[in-house]
Order: sequence, then structure tokens, then C-alpha cells
Amino acid sequence: MQITGPSIAVQLVTDNLPAWSLTLPSPQTNNSPNTRRFPTVGGRNVLLGVWGLLLMMALASQADALVRFDFEQKYFQHRGRQVWDFSIIRPDSIYHIFYHTINEQTPSATFGDTIWHATSEDLKHWDSPVAVIVVGQGPWDDGAIWAPDVFRDEGNNRWVIAYTGCDANFNQSICLAFSNNLMQWTKSVYNPVAEADTAVYVWDKNGIWSDFRDPYIYRQDNQWHMLVTAEQNLGINTGVLYHGTSDDLLSWTDVGPLFVNDGATPGKVLESPQYKVIGTTHHLLFGEFNTTGTTILSAADPSGWTMANRVLLDYGYAPEVDEFDPGVRIFSRLANYYLPDGVNIGYVVRIDTLLTDPDGSNPSVYKPHPMDDNWVVHSGTSNLANPTFGDNPIWRGEATVGLVGHGYYGSKEYHQGPLSGRGSPGTMLGDAITGTAESYRFPITGDRMTLLVGGGNYPGTCYVALVDDADDSILYSETGGNNATMTPREWDLTPYQGRTCYVAIIDLETGAMGHINVDEIIEIADPTGVQDDAPALRPTRHGAFPNPFNPRTTISFDLAQANQCEVRVHDLRGHLVWRSGAFAGLQGANGVVWDGQDATGSPAAAGTYLYAIEVAGQARASGKIALVK
Repeated sequence: MQITGPSIAVQLVTDNLPAWSLTLPSPQTNNSPNTRRFPTVGGRNVLLGVWGLLLMMALASQADALVRFDFEQKYFQHRGRQVWDFSIIRPDSIYHIFYHTINEQTPSATFGDTIWHATSEDLKHWDSPVAVIVVGQGPWDDGAIWAPDVFRDEGNNRWVIAYTGCDANFNQSICLAFSNNLMQWTKSVYNPVAEADTAVYVWDKNGIWSDFRDPYIYRQDNQWHMLVTAEQNLGINTGVLYHGTSDDLLSWTDVGPLFVNDGATPGKVLESPQYKVIGTTHHLLFGEFNTTGTTILSAADPSGWTMANRVLLDYGYAPEVDEFDPGVRIFSRLANYYLPDGVNIGYVVRIDTLLTDPDGSNPSVYKPHPMDDNWVVHSGTSNLANPTFGDNPIWRGEATVGLVGHGYYGSKEYHQGPLSGRGSPGTMLGDAITGTAESYRFPITGDRMTLLVGGGNYPGTCYVALVDDADDSILYSETGGNNATMTPREWDLTPYQGRTCYVAIIDLETGAMGHINVDEIIEIADPTGVQDDAPALRPTRHGAFPNPFNPRTTISFDLAQANQCEVRVHDLRGHLVWRSGAFAGLQGANGVVWDGQDATGSPAAAGTYLYAIEVAGQARASGKIALVK
């Protein structure tokens, strides 16, 4: 091994199908859905207007891209800028991230002058960021703006960003901005709404760098509560979490610190705090200033928190825990990595899952192999660190690989991304290693498949192929043609529509250039197919809602004309799990409820499944659904 580089009851549903619920993740179903509350993070209602329009546009694009393997992971990256403190919400089945940034070449994170906004359907693919708030309302935020925390003020029918405003000398206070649509924001005329009491806290408006930052706001007992990173005069300068309460978000009463740093280094301030209650366990998460990693304190009551029982939950900075689907907790934090110059640092947001016991104890971060999502087989050394994060050969001074997004498959590479624990920028395992990968099985419903391929030229031992699942015969295959930079390829699928197939990536070659690079494998349904009846038979829209789900989901689809239909659910290896039985599909909206049981009536295991919609005896559309328990 060579490692080189720098460092069954069937219910038919045809009425009242939600117009935007066909292919997107499910919205929250918690009570009081638009206000952050304990014991868990609340959900958000669906927003109409501009975001409803965006949802419909997203649905229209999904109808064209059927199967897609693009090797993106759950990272948020703003190219050319470091991503710093952030806030993620999901008000309308779309994820929204708000964050402040600095240029990659800026040596200090203090110079954040803009809060940005981007959206995603799956935490992997993000739209282009838009600047929503900039410095300059008054002297309190002329120097910098940091650490947005976004939440819903349901009583006033508005969205709120609480953020840190810094003056020219980086003395910090808490400010607010308001919005009706998450796009246009207006700073409060009452800014700053909270400042440190100089008689209690180490804070001097005429000094340099006074700590009072990183607001976290939640609703409890009919009051607003705010936690802020601060430093208090307690005989010595001690890091504390300021705790304020308010009835209107504008006037805050200091009720005394929620937590005082009682550790061996009490002078360290506690950054980016979050307070979460899971089951019967109260968790406090934060970063200790100038210390790597996320600290978590856990106890049956907040009075039991102590640094003596602190746990390093994971590496990274500015932790955030969100529960958008019942029992599924997203754990996000900042992750850094070296840029190709080996000097400057890039920062992205990495997103994983937080696991606990049922009572909320024993928290841990779950990092599944990112190939698990779409690839039922990924074996051999070449798959240790795939997908590859970023344009990894550039770190070694080589030519660009030509990836799209932030990930691709490179069978000689060894960098899965920040905080993955697999490799580092520029490292590779070399051409001598081998391995194979097979995608989940899917029915061919599109007209063509496009992909990017690069690497060596070994047709028998190093290639990417479309394979017929019935007999493992290769329908199409491509090599890199001895060009490491990927180039576009295209396969005509019309002769194979209705067949169940999979994509295989094979690297059994140990010679020079014995590797394969692959990205953006996309199945496309053209507006007019080769078969005369194909457009009329193919569902014009399809999807599942809710998704993820437990215990049931509605698989919905629209037909241009009435026809005989059946819905089948398979596991990712192609084994039939459940079928609806044949029924008369109606022109327009149709839906079938799967109750999460297999063909024997037993509950299906938690996991990812593939649904296939058959029209006139052939599979015409498919998608993925996730059963969570």
C-alpha cells in the first residue's frame, strides 16, 4: 500500500395530495411547529410564496433526473470562503443554512462582514449562497457580524436572526434582524438588544475584544431564553454562559449564568453554546476557546453539569444539534482542512447523526460510510476513503480531476473529507490497490445516462459499467482512456427500458494509471422518448411523503392517462419486499400507502428502500425512501 501526499392493506389515495410533497423530505410534525422549544427542537410549518414556488421548481427538475450517483457527502462548502458559525433550519421541507464567512486567505475569523443563506433538499446539494445581512447598521456592528441563530417568532408571525455585532475593536453585543420570507432581512431598530453589564462581566466598550457573543435562543415556560458566550468577574475572570430571559426578544433580564466553567482552566470562555434535552437527559454543548473539539456535558438536571464530567463528543467547532424528524438528530459542526498551498485553511460544515440511549444518555456521533447510501457493495482497499473530497490531485500538484460539486469517486485516492478519519488532503493509496463497487438495483425508466469518467485505459480490469441484474451482463462500459481528468460519456438506455440494472465501478488493475475516476452518473428522461408510448406511460411526477417515514408513507405519482398500475418496494439489493397488487391508475394524481410491512405482514427493517412504479406492465419511475425507527 502506498500512501503519499502532504501531510399488506393497500390504500389508494387519489385526492388531496400535497402539491409539494412528492419527492422532498418530510416536514416536522411536532406541536407548536414554528417555535424552538424544549425538551426537543420543534418543527417548522410549510412556507408558501417564494419558497413554495422553489419547491415546485425542484419537483419539476426531479422528474428529469431519475437515478443519480454524484458522490456528494453531507458537507456545506462556500467556495473561496471559510464557513464559520452557522444555523440550520427546515421550515418548508427544505434545509436552510445561515452562516458568516471570511475569505480563505484571511488569517483570522474575526473579520466576518456578511451573513449568507443557502438551501438544500438533502444536506448534500446546496444552491448558490446569497448574502442576506452585512455589517454597518451602527458602531456596534461596524467591525464584524458573527454567529447567526435563526428561529421562528410565531407570536409575531416572523423569522428572527439573533447574531453577534462587533464594533471596530471587536467588543461584542447581541443584535436581531427580522424577515417574513427568509430572504429579505431588516435589522432591529433597537439593536443591540443585549449588552453585558460591565459591573458583572469583563466587558469594556472602550477596550479591545470584550466577550459577549454566539447567541442561542429558545422558548420555554412562555418566555424567550438566550445563552451567550461571556466572561464574568468571579474573583478571577471566568468563562460563563450568560442566561437572559425576555417576553418580547427586545428587553432581556440577566437571570444569572446557566453554567460556570468549573474546570482546570476556568478562564476559557465557552463558545457556540447549545442546550438540548433528549429523553430525560439535559445536554450542554459548546467549544472551549482555543481548544479543538466539541465539549458535551450531560446530566439528569442542569445543576449536575460539571467540567469534571466533560466529554469530547467529536472534533470540529460550533456544534449544532437539530431534530427535524422524530428521533433523528442531526449533528453539525465546522470542520477545517488545509488548502492546496499547504498554508491556508478551508472551513466547511460537516453533518452527521447524534445517537443516544432512549433516555438521552451516552451521546455519540454516528458516521456511516458515505458509500452506504447508494452502493450496496464497496469492497477492497480502493473504497476505504471514497467518495473523494474535493479536487484531491491538485493538492499533489497534479492536473484537475474535473469533478462537479465537492465529491467524486477516485479509486486511488485517500481523502474522504474533513473529520472523516480517512486520509488527508492530497493523500493517495496509489494505482496498485484494487476494489469494486455496485450500486443499488434500479429499473431503467429513462432514455439515456450521462457520466464523467477519467483514469487509465484497461477495458477488462478498470472501468465503470451499466450491468443487467438478471445475468450480470455488461450493457455499457467506459475506461478513463489514460486521461485522469474526467470527460463526459453518454449511454442510450432506450433498448433496455424496464430492465433492472446496476452501476458497477471496477478497479482490478495494479499497473500504471490503474485507477478510475467517476462522477455525475445521471439517468435522464428526455421530453420525447424513442418509444411512441413512453412519454404517455411515464409518470409526470412521483415521490413519497413523508420521507423519511415511520410507520407509513404515501407513494404518489401523476399519470397523463389512465392505465393499469402497480407499486413495488425493493431493498437496495433488488429483493422484492412488498407489492401493492395491480390497480387501475387514474389520469392525474394517484397514491399508494405502504405501511412499512413486508409481503408476510411483518414490519420491515429500518433502512433505505427503492420503490418502482409500474405502468402497463413495465417499471416507469423509481425513487428512494427511508424507513426510520
